[in-house]
Amino acid sequence: MSKVIKIVATLRAKSDHRAEVEKALRACVQGSRAEAGCIAYALHVDIDDPDRFVFIEAWANREAIEQHKTTAHYLKMAGAVKELLAHREVLLLEELED
Repeated sequence: MSKVIKIVATLRAKSDHRAEVEKALRACVQGSRAEAGCIAYALHVDIDDPDRFVFIEAWANREAIEQHKTTAHYLKMAGAVKELLAHREVLLLEELED
């Protein structure tokens, strides 16, 4: 059995594009949660920096993540925010056992 993979994706909107970025990111949530292999998928905004959005996700395996990146809702979101982001960082995390 493979370990759950968690993703922390941090996206910073360029100045004056926060609302547009937020709309595009929100549009991806429901479709992502319905995907096979998605365990958790939540969008957050930084309380102290509202231009910074953070996805915290959990996936059954790497194959589920790769499939996620080919879905219509993901591709639409990625295309919509591509030029509107000042920064993007994606961490794939595996929990260490005790």
